[in-house]
Amino acid sequence: PFSEKKLTQVLRSDLDYDPSVCPTLVKLAEPDEFLESPILDRIGFEAANECFESKRYICAYIVTDLKPSVLAKQLINIGNTIANALHRRYYPFFEPFRMQFLQEVASKEDNAWLKSQLTQIANYYYPSIHGGQFIRFTADDTANIAESWSENYGNRLKNLIMIQNLVNLWANNRTYYTEQKRLPLDNKVIMQATQLVEQAYQLGLTDANDIQFWGLNGLRYQTAFTQQPNVLEQIAKAQKEPSTFSKHVINAQIHLEISSLSINE
Repeated sequence: PFSEKKLTQVLRSDLDYDPSVCPTLVKLAEPDEFLESPILDRIGFEAANECFESKRYICAYIVTDLKPSVLAKQLINIGNTIANALHRRYYPFFEPFRMQFLQEVASKEDNAWLKSQLTQIANYYYPSIHGGQFIRFTADDTANIAESWSENYGNRLKNLIMIQNLVNLWANNRTYYTEQKRLPLDNKVIMQATQLVEQAYQLGLTDANDIQFWGLNGLRYQTAFTQQPNVLEQIAKAQKEPSTFSKHVINAQIHLEISSLSINE
């Protein structure tokens, strides 16, 4: 437990200043002060446990000379700058998945733009989906700094929730289903999920369940599923009856490299 004097609320304007749902800065140490490893171990344990939860409580390690009260205001200002640039509420540094999504999916210039907003933060580490391992947010120093994020990244952000749900479901399925435990969680799973969601839309799938089924089996079977002619034939049926893609694919009894095909496996 931390004393109240070490806690500083980040009163996000997009949350109507409701402290109960706003992030909290926890001062772990003074500059140059040694931080006891049990605290770091506990934080790492929590980050690993929640890396595929819909809500994550460990957001980041932030190294800065700023006082917590000043840092809290700085984070709000940066978030508002990003929100204004995108014309939507988007505060990636409060949500680790969004930071990882940005670093893996966006361009060097997009990463450089966000890095340019964090000028008063010496180091920023966010917990990844890979066992909660903390990743340092960096940007290519040689990249040009644009006025905002690119249109391409802005378009990909529109599918963020769908992509995040797909990654989380895929990861959790690998925990619950014996047959999938041997399947690795690819280091590029976020990019793969992004491409599969975009592919589903391009093929004419618009229902969330249909897109999820396409994505799950695309992650599991790769091109054996996404390029299978009999699978592609079922898309037209799903377009006429949204949310039935899985039913049509399963009823078609399509043989793939792995013996069984189920949305729940």
